[in-house]
Amino acid sequence: MSSGDEAAHLNIAAEILCRGDHAGVALRFRSDGERIDVGYAELRQRVRQMAAAFERLGIQEEQRVLVVLPDCPEYVYAFLGAIWAGAVPVLVSTFLRPGDSLPFVRETRARAVITTAAVADVLEAETRPLPVVLTVGGGRSGTLWQAIEDAPASPAPFPTHRDDPAFWLYSSGTTGRPKGVVHRHRDILHAVESYGRHILGVHAGDVAYATSKLFFAYGLGASLYFPLAAGASAVLSPEPFSPARTWTILSEERPSLFFAVPSVYRALLEQAPPGAQEAVSGLRRLVSAGEALPEALFHAWKERFGQDIIDGLGSTETLHIFLSNRPGECRPGSLGRPVPGYEVRVVDEGDVPVAAGSAGRLLVRGESIAAGYWQRAEATCRAFRGEWLATGDQAVENPDGSFRVLGRTDDMLKVSGQWVSPPEVESVVAAVDGVRECAVIGAAGEGGLTELVACVVCVSGEADALRERIERACADGLPRFKRPKRFAFLESLPRTATGKVQRFALHARIGIRPPHGVPRA
Repeated sequence: MSSGDEAAHLNIAAEILCRGDHAGVALRFRSDGERIDVGYAELRQRVRQMAAAFERLGIQEEQRVLVVLPDCPEYVYAFLGAIWAGAVPVLVSTFLRPGDSLPFVRETRARAVITTAAVADVLEAETRPLPVVLTVGGGRSGTLWQAIEDAPASPAPFPTHRDDPAFWLYSSGTTGRPKGVVHRHRDILHAVESYGRHILGVHAGDVAYATSKLFFAYGLGASLYFPLAAGASAVLSPEPFSPARTWTILSEERPSLFFAVPSVYRALLEQAPPGAQEAVSGLRRLVSAGEALPEALFHAWKERFGQDIIDGLGSTETLHIFLSNRPGECRPGSLGRPVPGYEVRVVDEGDVPVAAGSAGRLLVRGESIAAGYWQRAEATCRAFRGEWLATGDQAVENPDGSFRVLGRTDDMLKVSGQWVSPPEVESVVAAVDGVRECAVIGAAGEGGLTELVACVVCVSGEADALRERIERACADGLPRFKRPKRFAFLESLPRTATGKVQRFALHARIGIRPPHGVPRA
């Protein structure tokens, strides 16, 4: 093999697993019912056993393996084991109902699914032909463990190229329909060498904890490849976020790296226990991403705990954060400067760079940008422009080289770090008996965080009863983060001459503020 071929060869699972002291703790699994520590020696063995199991089950290189699991050690084994074997893990939200996984199985043509018994039951009843299904339960139960326990390990990783597909993540995109984002082996390596080295400065003594789950691009870096590539430890918690549970983990595990979205920081502030100051005393990096960090929240946390929250901007397409404040140099209301290894520019409609201080569309260039969207040629052409990615954000470059994001170029809303499509929510509300019309908009809630508001046209005098029916329908049909927090009952919706709803006009009509960072009309 030539030196050029050697440089092109990269299996990112093997690269990650070559770090870490054999006797060190890689994963700290902390659930309400279990506490398990996984050392680096066991992690390496389980990943290689998982890879061998995929090979025995007939999973070949570049075939997809769907992973639909709460955060747990088996999630890490499946992700790295698939990559080790040359297969492509596809990470899917666990916030969805079991039946919601079916479209992902079909679109990805997954040959294997790693999931819970509840999802497996739905797949076995509804999916033909049925992919290989391995289940994971508490206490190391389920068919995954039957497949790997005491099984021989794969001796060597599949010889993948650095530009081969390594894994997929799902992103909502501008239309609200999830898009498969195809990432390569090199993408993780670049994120580790850029954000991991220059902003986090991860080292083997670190303990990382994220409230964002592994199926998020943000959580995948925070809880998997940043700590493991440095030989550090990661805390995994399978349950949904709750302030009390998070404070317990902070107090007991004493992480040094903490990753959350602004709504989590707000909730932690509001429900801080008596020992909160001591619980966060060991944190040397507190990172925020997923949605804009309100200045008031930055200052409130700083005043309460004396710590800066490092705000940054990333996306599923860029894999992780590419614009960031720096430790000790945080500027509230700004996303900081480009992370080393990335180039950022603001352009007009013709992709011509605009002057500092002028608003325009945000473009970014860097080695971690995805190859494109699966089976979405038009969307890929719109977003991926040669080496540049159009992020879909409106931004301004400040005179000092830092950037401010003004909002999205579309109507998508980000709630608790997750994209929400207003039409999806509107379709659920509009199906309720008594609803004539509905438009869903974002509003600045307490502390400046985005909340969903359902603006409903109904028969006069029926608002109270209708609200109860709408709330029941949303509880049955939508994940929690997609449910409206507020309701406004109107006689009509403002529309353009062509009949389109004027969403911006609804803010003024019902007397609410637009979400933080979104310019007013």
